[in-house]
Amino acid sequence: MKIKSILITLFFLVMISSALFASGPKLGTSAAPELMIPMGARNVALGSANIADISGTEAIYWNPAGLSMIKGGEATFSYLSYFADMNISYFAAGTRVGKTGAVGISLQMFSIGEVPVTTIEAPEGTGEILKPNFMTFGASYAKQFTDRINFGANLKVISEKIGNMSASAVAFDFGLQYVTPFNISFGLAMRNFGSDMSYNGTGIEFDTSVPWSNPNATTRKTKLDMGAAELPTSLNMGITYDYRLDRLQTLKVSGVYANNSYAIDQAGVGLEYAFKKMVFLRGGYSLPFYPEDYPEGYKDDGQFGATFGMGLAVPMGNSSLIIDYAYRNMDLFDANQYFSIGFSF
Repeated sequence: MKIKSILITLFFLVMISSALFASGPKLGTSAAPELMIPMGARNVALGSANIADISGTEAIYWNPAGLSMIKGGEATFSYLSYFADMNISYFAAGTRVGKTGAVGISLQMFSIGEVPVTTIEAPEGTGEILKPNFMTFGASYAKQFTDRINFGANLKVISEKIGNMSASAVAFDFGLQYVTPFNISFGLAMRNFGSDMSYNGTGIEFDTSVPWSNPNATTRKTKLDMGAAELPTSLNMGITYDYRLDRLQTLKVSGVYANNSYAIDQAGVGLEYAFKKMVFLRGGYSLPFYPEDYPEGYKDDGQFGATFGMGLAVPMGNSSLIIDYAYRNMDLFDANQYFSIGFSF
């Protein structure tokens, strides 16, 4: 009971303090912006609103506390067709480890495609082609402290490579879920808390002559100092109400508030209809929070608006196959389309 009281008190203190002091513009350039791209078709279709009762391997990205509700083993693969011929592949797997809790792994691979190299001397291109490689690997642990309190954490290693330059960082996610006796769940997720990130490599090295030295003297290797950037941390608070229409049909209503360190804060709402827990229809909407605090030109810079999707869960004996699709509107580019396939056993 003591642990339960502490967790509940901490949860509500964070929610109240964030609601009171979260306003104000915090735009800027962060490291590893790919961490801000949402993963998983189901929650994307819900406007990123379902962090309070999300469960299984999809919860690893949104709220690792939900991994604790996995009953056996589960694996999920998600693919996103991003804009400008970019795409993202995401894989997550998890399993229950007896009374110890649940463990999982995840891998996100962001493909930008081929980028031609240009210089001042060769503005049309040097003929060299770069293939940037952005990858994030995660290890997760989650546990149910009681039948109503779930906790989880991720350890993530972020690696980026562009040509002969590379950067890396370590980050943590923490999640908490509280399920009330009234079909209402609360969720809290703190994401991407970690080390700063800066690039290093031979791409910032060049030869230079030593001032006042003999013109025939050997040049000296000089290396530029690269600045470090912080990761895009965020604090997400959500609530979900699970309403049973009848024996076969359920309706879930979810809401979320996201306090972002390097992006406009946003609020979202999602609605999920389920028939026999096999067929799912989903919709959501997200909008900027405190838009009046931001200068003109920034208010519409975020990709806000309507989302929708659908899902199908196919029983296969003691296992099940889960297929999800989501459509996410983008103001400035073509819409995102997500495809996810999962298997539980």
